[in-house]
Amino acid sequence: MAALGVGKLVFIDGIMHKMAYLNILQNNLKESADKLGLGSNFIFQQDNDPKHTAFVVKEWLLYHCRNQLNTPPQSSDLNVIENLWSHLERAVQNIKLQARNN
Repeated sequence: MAALGVGKLVFIDGIMHKMAYLNILQNNLKESADKLGLGSNFIFQQDNDPKHTAFVVKEWLLYHCRNQLNTPPQSSDLNVIENLWSHLERAVQNIKLQARNN
C-alpha cells in the first residue's frame, strides 16, 4: 500500500508460513513497486509477525529491499493495514441495505 495506490493482491490458500511469505515477496514486491511508479524508492514496512521476522525473510529483504522501517513489537497503531481495516469497517457499516424484494 502506498500513497499512489495498492500493489498486487495475492490470495492465500491455507495457512501462511515463512516460505509462502518469502515466495510472495519474491514474486510481487518489485512488481508492485514498479506498478506504483516507485522503482526502488520506497520504504517497506511490516509488523513483527514471526513469518515476517524469520531469518530467511530478513536475509532476502536485506539484499532486495534497501529501505525498511523497523517497528516495535505489538505496535498496531503503526501498522498501516490496521488503519485501513478500520476505515473499511466504517464504510461498510454506513452502507444502507435494502431487502431484495423491494
